Amino acid sequence: MRGAVRAFLAVLLLILFPIFVLALGIGGTIAGINIGGRGGIYLAIVAVGLMLALGFGLVQALRTRLTPPDGPRLTRQEQPMLWQLVDELAANAQTRPPDEIILVPEINAAVQEDARGLGLQAGRRYMMIGLPLLAGLNVSELRSVLAHELGHYGGGHTRLLAITYRGAETLRRTVGRLDSGPARWILNGYARLYLMVSRSATRSQELQADAYSVAAAGRFTASEALRKIATMDMFWEAYADRFLNLPQLAQRTPDILLGFRFFLDAPENQRIRAEYEPKVLDAESSSVYDSHPTIRKRIAAIQNLPDNPAAPDQRPGWSVIMNPAQVLPAAEGVLYIRGEIGPKAGWDEIARLGCAELAAKNAARLAEAARQSGAAPSGALGEILNAVGRGEMVRLIAPLVREGIDPNEQIDAVRNLLTGLLGAVIVTALISQGRAHHELRWGGPAQVIGPNGPLDVAELVGPAVANPGLVPQFVARLQQLGVPLDFVRLPAPEAAAQQRPNDGQPQLMSVAPGIMAFRKTWDAFVTDIGLLLIPVKMSKLAGQNLSGMMGQGGQALNGRINTLLENGAAGLFARDDGRWVLNQNIVDGEHKKFLTGGGKIKLDFADGTKAEIRTDSDENFEVLLTYFSEVAAQSRQQAGG
Repeated sequence: MRGAVRAFLAVLLLILFPIFVLALGIGGTIAGINIGGRGGIYLAIVAVGLMLALGFGLVQALRTRLTPPDGPRLTRQEQPMLWQLVDELAANAQTRPPDEIILVPEINAAVQEDARGLGLQAGRRYMMIGLPLLAGLNVSELRSVLAHELGHYGGGHTRLLAITYRGAETLRRTVGRLDSGPARWILNGYARLYLMVSRSATRSQELQADAYSVAAAGRFTASEALRKIATMDMFWEAYADRFLNLPQLAQRTPDILLGFRFFLDAPENQRIRAEYEPKVLDAESSSVYDSHPTIRKRIAAIQNLPDNPAAPDQRPGWSVIMNPAQVLPAAEGVLYIRGEIGPKAGWDEIARLGCAELAAKNAARLAEAARQSGAAPSGALGEILNAVGRGEMVRLIAPLVREGIDPNEQIDAVRNLLTGLLGAVIVTALISQGRAHHELRWGGPAQVIGPNGPLDVAELVGPAVANPGLVPQFVARLQQLGVPLDFVRLPAPEAAAQQRPNDGQPQLMSVAPGIMAFRKTWDAFVTDIGLLLIPVKMSKLAGQNLSGMMGQGGQALNGRINTLLENGAAGLFARDDGRWVLNQNIVDGEHKKFLTGGGKIKLDFADGTKAEIRTDSDENFEVLLTYFSEVAAQSRQQAGG
């Protein structure tokens, strides 16, 4: 009952929103007339302009339809076992099954209905199944998850979803038409109130849908499925970071889901899951804006439901898929690979080839940096070690270290970077002789197998980097291993050109104006080699904020950007007040979207330092997120070891 009341309040807030917009405009106009004079006229004009802008955005948003999910379709004809399971669970929930089942890349399962007439008229139904769930859950757990989603249909929750989606989209688009100023603040407050009420209703619905999970699979399985999904994101990200860069490097096409199953089943990762699961559940945030209750709260509620224990089916979730050996790789090609990589190969071969290529790339990075710095003009291993022995580590890899690094952090960053790169040179030299290779380990980094068995490269290199006086002993050890000191791995000509951003004209891709980074406000220009940051003067910001009071900040901003570009891209890149954040220095990072608009992106640099970029604009955040995602994907192929 409480959930129904909250749902009603959410719909009521949506219905009242057009009245609120009209009241804002008419009230401002009346106030302006009563005030009189220039100030009153100004207020009335602004109020009418805001009302028209908001009204236009409102009409656009109300026409919005739920976008059909994108992904491979699993039809009844091709997948009778899966559809039989879904039909059975739908019958148990006393609802009609979905019209389509679609595979999606996320670790999630969801249902959606394109209901019309404020959710009163039934529409086309979609069920989305995250591809990783088919590897991470067993058949019984997958049954529990699908029963939960079909429970949303049975409870009529998807009808409300159509309403709340349109409500959120209406508010987002309407507020989005304003750049800044009091009107945006007021409407942001209304949007937050709407989200708070509507999300409260959806949290109640999640608890109701869990009852269908228990009825389909029992309390233990329903709880275990929730626990697994809570940690699966963490393991998927770790799997992607460690292994999904290797196929591109190896030029081989992998079985992604099969690899994920191997990764999850590794004893080391099973121990990590058992250790971190309670911490993940305890760290789960609880907010009035959350769409789901915490996992602990859901598990506690499940324990109070009548049990329906069933014999567990421990087979992988993909066992409900007909012909998985063909269907799943085809889906992986659509959702993850998106292009031709190379011939199909097993993970052992992919790890061997990919790790070798990654080591070679890092060896080439060190050789090129040594040549550019002049510390080792030939880039050969022996010359590099001589430079280390002379105490020239900082000079040696200066081209790879970000400018402006804190001096207190510099020596540790240099040592860590040089240890990894020197190790890559040694491994590459041995591989080139056919005397070493990488061996796949799902529970940790690939093991280097050298001439005499497993070789701990960091243990071999680390002491000499930490203490240059040990370089002669290090050289003797390398000679014992048969590592040629004249070995050099130079980058391919096109790769070397990419490492030197000033050799050619960068290509301007997009613009993200007014972002915050390094404690300043900048206009960010995205190029093929990195971000060019141009500082924004305080006088310019003040002028834009004044324009924003009238909801016209966008025009002032466009004028500022046009001024920067009036001499073309060449003139922009020639400015002496710009600051470059180069792609080659970015190794990883993370991002977070803000509820009130915009978000932040944290960047990890190769020298161990970090930086944060923030924006309160959704459009800017999407520009920066697209850039960061592409650079992060590339860096996983070029950095690390």
